[in-house]
Amino acid sequence: MTKEFEKFLKSEFGLEIWHQGKIIYRSKKEGIKGLLEFIAKNKKFPKDLIIFDKKVGNAVALLCTYLKTEEVYGVVGSKSAEKTLKENKIKFHFSKTIPNILNKDETDICPMEKMSLGNTPVEFLDLLKAKSIC
Repeated sequence: MTKEFEKFLKSEFGLEIWHQGKIIYRSKKEGIKGLLEFIAKNKKFPKDLIIFDKKVGNAVALLCTYLKTEEVYGVVGSKSAEKTLKENKIKFHFSKTIPNILNKDETDICPMEKMSLGNTPVEFLDLLKAKSIC
């Protein structure tokens, strides 16, 4: 999948979801919006998903865990995402690991990253629903 990920890096998409060697979903939406849309549009999720994302924070890692993703590729990934993916036995490849995903102004930790910490995937999704984020 390395060749496909390199192609993704040059694309205008922020997210691609692959299954059995084919792209089954793409999004240009920022942050976790694309993954949330994929989850909302599907009742069941195929096994063995591979996800390409530009930024993989703990919020994305929890959603990947919820989807029972097999593998995650990210341009950058946070240390908390790394920990979550390892704990859930999801293979991952980050071009660069950083302490935290930051907000748009780069003045603080991303709000989704903050909200995700200390939660299970289901608890995190419930929080997002309670705040009408998904």
